[in-house]
Amino acid sequence: MMFQFKSIKTKIITSSAILLSAIALNAHAATATYDPASGLVDMPVVEVLSGGTSAFYHAKLQVVGNALQLVSAESIAAATGQRNVYDGDTNSVHVQSVTVGADDYYVKLKYVPGSNPMTFNIDRLANNAFTTCPSFAQPGAIPGSCVLSGTITSDITLTKNIQWILDKNVFVGGKDNTNPATLTINPGTKIVGVGGQADQAAFLWIRRGSKIMAEGTPDNPIIMTGPNEQAAGEWAGFLISGNAPVNGCNDGVPVCEIPFEAVNTESFGGNNPTDNSGVMKYVQIRYAGTPVRQDEELNGLTLNGVGSGTLIDHVQVHEGLDDGIEVFGGTVQMKHLVITNAQDDSLDWTQGWKGKVQFVLIKQHPDVGDRGIEADNNEKNNKSIPIAQPILSNITILGRSGQSASQSVILRRGTGVNIWNSVFVGSPVCLTIDSPDTFSNASNNPGSLTIKNSYVNCATNYKDGEGATFTTESWFTSEPTNVAGDPLLSGYLPAAGSPLTLGGAAVSDPFFSAVDYIGAFKDQNNDWAKEWTAPNSL
Repeated sequence: MMFQFKSIKTKIITSSAILLSAIALNAHAATATYDPASGLVDMPVVEVLSGGTSAFYHAKLQVVGNALQLVSAESIAAATGQRNVYDGDTNSVHVQSVTVGADDYYVKLKYVPGSNPMTFNIDRLANNAFTTCPSFAQPGAIPGSCVLSGTITSDITLTKNIQWILDKNVFVGGKDNTNPATLTINPGTKIVGVGGQADQAAFLWIRRGSKIMAEGTPDNPIIMTGPNEQAAGEWAGFLISGNAPVNGCNDGVPVCEIPFEAVNTESFGGNNPTDNSGVMKYVQIRYAGTPVRQDEELNGLTLNGVGSGTLIDHVQVHEGLDDGIEVFGGTVQMKHLVITNAQDDSLDWTQGWKGKVQFVLIKQHPDVGDRGIEADNNEKNNKSIPIAQPILSNITILGRSGQSASQSVILRRGTGVNIWNSVFVGSPVCLTIDSPDTFSNASNNPGSLTIKNSYVNCATNYKDGEGATFTTESWFTSEPTNVAGDPLLSGYLPAAGSPLTLGGAAVSDPFFSAVDYIGAFKDQNNDWAKEWTAPNSL
């Protein structure tokens, strides 16, 4: 598929006709060949991603000048292994292996908007063999590794032919929207955090005004991990700070900007709800949580004032020492999240988050972990505005039992939330509403704290916290579409005959995919968590 090969220099012939006649596009299971007589590129397997589902095609493209035009696409059976992938969210085709003579390359193609027939140009090309470290990195101690350190203030790309080492604190962009930079990460790239604690902790931080463009694929996810990949807390974690609204400032402050609680020299927040911090697709974050100061471990993924223009889809956080994902205000929206074995809370929010989330699997470790969801408006001022009120749909929480276990979900400190199509099982308590301001906010603002089309099945389904003016049980059971009972799960998927498969309802909001089921998965045939997540994590 391709080829505007103007950027392929020196060793590669720039004449597209000559070049194409010598190319085999090789992505192992998906091999493309070029027929110079007809000018056709034949791609036997192309996976087309659409949300959490895929379709597979045998595609043919015609070389026209320096571009390729789609001439046919025949539906085929699903394929596994390495393959070509078209991602409709980013209008990109990822081909993992393009053989040109003795060299092998990764190629990214971009769809030309509005083209008919569909036309593609080459967007990125990287040698799959290690040669040397680029100028923005230093050689690492391990062969084939390069070290990132300090503050990055120019656009850079991380490629899968190099093992990237984070040496202590690594920032992308200058402070407070200065010297913005974009960090691009190719599919299949691995990043390893190496450092100590406190100011020696290894983390990767995208500052306000800068971006991450991390586009993995189901067969080649991007991995951020620790050096040993054995235990939580081997490195600190991944953070994004944005310019979206947050709470926590004094009344009358026109634009609320606040320091991050764990690293108070870094600020976040602003007045741009649609702020765009980039793309994260098919990314694993493993073994994070090193303390950056006493009793302040970082989360696997921390989102500080991140805006709705940011695309986060198919992200796993595995074996974190603190929370899996914590959202500090903003309006960020996410789909297809997997949070496994978090040693504190799996999904946590505070400081006025007004985002949206759909399709989340939370699976707790049997021996450690606090809550599936811990939800606050603001710890210090429960009435601080904007009041947190995210919309959540299709959440599956597999809680743990035991003496130290707690709740699947706690809603407290003034938060609002609208929960749809979700199932909570296995915890000592499924649902808790706590704090006087949570009850008063719900009573004074009808519709700000709701749950619909959802299931609970815990040892105790409901618990009332401090300041209750109504019961958690009445809040849940007053909605006739909610059920306290066995949802018939087989692991994390609905079993045959499960009432979840037809018990859901569509959320009236364009962000949400229309569904008719409860929980993160429709049925045994709808396992969107397969392949791209960490081995043996589910």
